Amino acid sequence: MNDNCSKWKDPLLEAALAENIAGELQDHLSHCAGCTQKLALLRARRERMDNILPLLGSQRGPSLEFQARVLAAAEAQGPRRNVLRQPWLLAAAATVIVIATVMAIVRLPKVAGPSQAELAAAQKLSQWHAPSDALLSVPGQEILRNVPKLGESYLKFSVPKQ
Repeated sequence: MNDNCSKWKDPLLEAALAENIAGELQDHLSHCAGCTQKLALLRARRERMDNILPLLGSQRGPSLEFQARVLAAAEAQGPRRNVLRQPWLLAAAATVIVIATVMAIVRLPKVAGPSQAELAAAQKLSQWHAPSDALLSVPGQEILRNVPKLGESYLKFSVPKQ
């Protein structure tokens, strides 16, 4: 199979699944030994898979004696003591767990939160400024923020009421 045969890859797969071969592919196979060999390999693989499929479908699970063999092997290991069936042992274990949990909670150190200075520093660091902000600032920007609106005055004075 050479570089010119790459366009025949999908038709070869279809031909391996089907019994008949299209006319153009048949012409190509008569001139190309590599594609003919590839088609033979694909058909052999299909036959192997077709033979295995019924075997896979017939096995539905373990044999009927499987459970009996497993139980017999477990019993051969000796009698089993079930610790959870002894209520005093279960109660003792639960008491130990509760006491250990209470002691761990009581002995935990109190964790202090961050100080006001640390919070202020973190807040200052979290404010992002674009690099172009310095280029966009105007020397009189603070004055422009304080310019009174239309109808207002720079001077603050109160009018006496009569």
